[in-house]
Amino acid sequence: MWGWFIAVFAGVWLLQIMMTKIQMKNYQLTIKKMSKRPSGYLGVGIQKQKLGIGVIAVVVVDNSGVILESQLMKGVTVFSRFEPYTDYDGFHMEEIKKKVEDESVAQAFKMAFEKIESQMEKKTIMAI
Repeated sequence: MWGWFIAVFAGVWLLQIMMTKIQMKNYQLTIKKMSKRPSGYLGVGIQKQKLGIGVIAVVVVDNSGVILESQLMKGVTVFSRFEPYTDYDGFHMEEIKKKVEDESVAQAFKMAFEKIESQMEKKTIMAI
């Protein structure tokens, strides 16, 4: 009896490790694909919840802060994948920050915007 339990447990554990590696590969490929733009900034925001659906937002903006492209990964399992999110495309980051409510997607975008703004500040300081 215990032998079967241990074998099933080990099998499920190995399956989880495999699926996590697949999800990480999807994350890395998405970042690599979105970072190939000749100019602009890329930011990643994460909204984790103890219980419920987590969100990862990958956002690309041009040099003036207008959103060119974004992708979201939403879910609670390793089966989640990035999907294009076009609701904010063409808007300036500041417009979106003023509009957003307290939902998890908005919080992930806010974190991505903060990282982008940090990159913009570093570039400005280095130009001086």
